[in-house]
Amino acid sequence: MPELDLNYDQLLATFADEATEEIAALETGLLALEASPHDAELRGDLLRYAHTLKGNASCVGLNTLTSFAHAYEEMLERMDGNDPEVDRALASLLLSGVDTFRRLLTGGLASTTGDQQQATGNSPRRSLRVSADRLNRMLDLAGEISIARGRVQQLLATDDIEDLVETERELDFLHGELQEMIMRARMVPVGPLFRQYARTVRDLAATHGKNARLVTTGDDVEIDTTAVEMLRDPLMHMIRNAIDHGLELPAQRIAADKAPTGTISLEARHEAGSVIIKVSDDGAGLDREAIAARAARLGIDATDPDRVIFESGFSTTEEANDLSGRGVGMDVVRRGIESLRGTIKIESRPGLGTTFTIRLPLTLAVIDGFAVSAAGETWLVPMANVLECVELPRSSGGTGTEARSGVLLLRDEIVPYVRLRSLFKLDGETPSRENVLVVQHDGMKGGLVIDELHGASQAVIKPLGEYFAEVPGIAGSSILGSGRVALILDVRAIFDRMENDNATE
Repeated sequence: MPELDLNYDQLLATFADEATEEIAALETGLLALEASPHDAELRGDLLRYAHTLKGNASCVGLNTLTSFAHAYEEMLERMDGNDPEVDRALASLLLSGVDTFRRLLTGGLASTTGDQQQATGNSPRRSLRVSADRLNRMLDLAGEISIARGRVQQLLATDDIEDLVETERELDFLHGELQEMIMRARMVPVGPLFRQYARTVRDLAATHGKNARLVTTGDDVEIDTTAVEMLRDPLMHMIRNAIDHGLELPAQRIAADKAPTGTISLEARHEAGSVIIKVSDDGAGLDREAIAARAARLGIDATDPDRVIFESGFSTTEEANDLSGRGVGMDVVRRGIESLRGTIKIESRPGLGTTFTIRLPLTLAVIDGFAVSAAGETWLVPMANVLECVELPRSSGGTGTEARSGVLLLRDEIVPYVRLRSLFKLDGETPSRENVLVVQHDGMKGGLVIDELHGASQAVIKPLGEYFAEVPGIAGSSILGSGRVALILDVRAIFDRMENDNATE
């Protein structure tokens, strides 16, 4: 009996994943059918999604969901493309039915498994679909690595150094390929993430008297599965802001010689080892004068209006509504992107719209870092933040932890710095010779004073757990070749600490 329960749980988990995809496909298809009401092939696809959902729900004993899917099928069959008015009314009802499908799925799974977290589908992905070819190649690589390890053991016994070195190189190559295959197995296409916002765009715009459609590009571009989950809220905030602040009312768009329906675009592409995601609208663009005026009233520095909108508490909307005005949206966006080791930039032209460009690392599992040491500990700084390394002149400050920070003159530029050992209150004597790792983030530049430089290395990121949760400036950890743990520095958080400390001095 326990074995049967385990199999049923696995069956439910598989059903939940597939049902979520079928429901999303129904929603996407219905939105497409609104634009192409005479597309018979699309109507056939919708019927197939509903029929598959009904059959699968019946197999796992979710009778309420099965009955609703049967009624849903019958309503879909009434959409024949002959009466546009009837089809539009049916499409609205069927879109409401998509929400009902999701509620029934959540409730049915919760009552069956007793697990609301599994039922909602809102928790981070716990399963991934990996092609058989990739799995076979990973299995082959694991076998080849095992053979190479056995050869290393034999060569160690014979002291054949030359062959040992060659075998070690082969082993390193195989390990690198296996690591890359595993990282690729974590990658998922961005299309399902993008398409889930089509309904949001349609409904939110209609609620506020606007017309809008979502256009996606690069749906096949793959990104790290963790990034998919962590991008959901930032993308939602940007889309909501685009509808509220960017897109004009239909009459205003017509007066400006634009189509009455606004367009919000989501685009993804790979570029130089990074993933680029663009969120664009063809609305009025940023009103920089209004941004500067509002910032002045809130006491926020408005030297760079584009950066102001990412400040906590900032909003140009005087009264909050269901879309914006609470001053938390774009701050959440910035912090969410930075938590993914990414950056975000704005381009806006009056009357033509606004584009937010997000740049993310290709994978969140591995980081290219620069290893340094301070107070006997090894630290990793993301290579994306590293500019250069210089020796700290003796005139730049005293020794010991009392000289916590200072400034460095670097090619006629004044660069503030902080001693890493002082930043984290580490014990030990300061060496007579110190180095400065010059780092940058979002246009800001600073220096980290450390004891030794070890150079570039690639590291697998490990979770920190609760122990370092309240320590600002630490982004993660990694295990070194020696077996010791190295902490990964969060340059943005360190800059924030330096800025706050300077403000209180």
